[in-house]
Amino acid sequence: MVGTLLAQKKSYRITFKWYQGNASCEGEMAYLTGFFGDERQVYDSAVVRKGISVFKGRNLPDGLYEVSVAGMEPHSLVISESRQFTYWTDGVSHIEGSSENLAYQLAHFSINTTDGYIPEPVVFETHSEGHDLVYKYLLLEYLGLEQCPYPDARLLRHPLFNQLISSKLQSEKIAVIDSVFDRYGMDTEIGQYYMARVLKYYNMDNQPLYDEILVHLYDKYYVPSGLQLLSDTYERVLKRSIERKRRVLPGVVVPPLEALNTDGKKESTEDISHAYTVLWFWDPDCEDCQVETPALYEYYQEKADVYDFEVFAFSITQDVNRWKQMVAEWGLSWINTCDGLGGVNMDIVDYFSLVTTPASLLLDSENKIILRNFTLEELDEFLRKHYLE
Repeated sequence: MVGTLLAQKKSYRITFKWYQGNASCEGEMAYLTGFFGDERQVYDSAVVRKGISVFKGRNLPDGLYEVSVAGMEPHSLVISESRQFTYWTDGVSHIEGSSENLAYQLAHFSINTTDGYIPEPVVFETHSEGHDLVYKYLLLEYLGLEQCPYPDARLLRHPLFNQLISSKLQSEKIAVIDSVFDRYGMDTEIGQYYMARVLKYYNMDNQPLYDEILVHLYDKYYVPSGLQLLSDTYERVLKRSIERKRRVLPGVVVPPLEALNTDGKKESTEDISHAYTVLWFWDPDCEDCQVETPALYEYYQEKADVYDFEVFAFSITQDVNRWKQMVAEWGLSWINTCDGLGGVNMDIVDYFSLVTTPASLLLDSENKIILRNFTLEELDEFLRKHYLE
């Protein structure tokens, strides 16, 4: 997925002279750290001797790094073209042997953004002095993602890039998420890196909105790419998860559900002739169910005739006596069925991806899913709105 970046083998030697003022960092460990996407990593460390730390090694990918030591102000460095240089401070930064870092530091010192002034991209082109990575980092820092559309994998090594991308990917709006993958594509390291992460991020249980986003990303981008960005085990888990989530997306038709009622007679959602059907999955020993089921029943008594809906309640318990006790105690007169009685025509828990109870679905007259795992307030809002229409 990120083979190009990780395969870079570029040696480096960075000498850092610490301005200590009244404080001393002698003998302390200094660190060279950097980001890759959302992960902060320590790439090197060096003891401060006579006020100097020397970082050296055979492999350091292009990117933005930070040099730090306890009790001292950290300093940012661009590592790309220049890999052997000296950086020191005496209250002011000095750089020898790295024109790209000199350009980067001077740009931050010189570019004026006071009073809301936003420079044109040409300003950053001038200040970067021909250094490609410096130019892109300056665009990102001052103008944001929209003015830095380059599919350059080195942007993954700037923490701001990840912050801005993540805010879009976690927006819970499909159009906003699409804008990321439409821009960077699945043929870039950026697109592949973030696709691997959003597939895991949105693959959560009991989150209806996340299910829609996950299936959308999987179908529109991941499958057509032909790539495998996750482990074999997680790929299998994801595929199975997608199959289950498809069944409970808005607009999907739920097949007839059959189960036995308190009298041992078959009940079927196919026989319901109301405008709407609420499928209510619950467990008598579930504390939330003990609160929400009576509340839903009270609403049912008040509004079922007004809004023309029926409730098909299915208890997942095998304790039939306990279930009957609760039905009688609460005086539930809607359609009551129970798994423990047998006669169920499908694996309810698996088919509807039931992870917790209570769980719910609102179906229209054609048994198409409208809402899933809704609150009583959300149900009332929907029914009231469509009743008025």
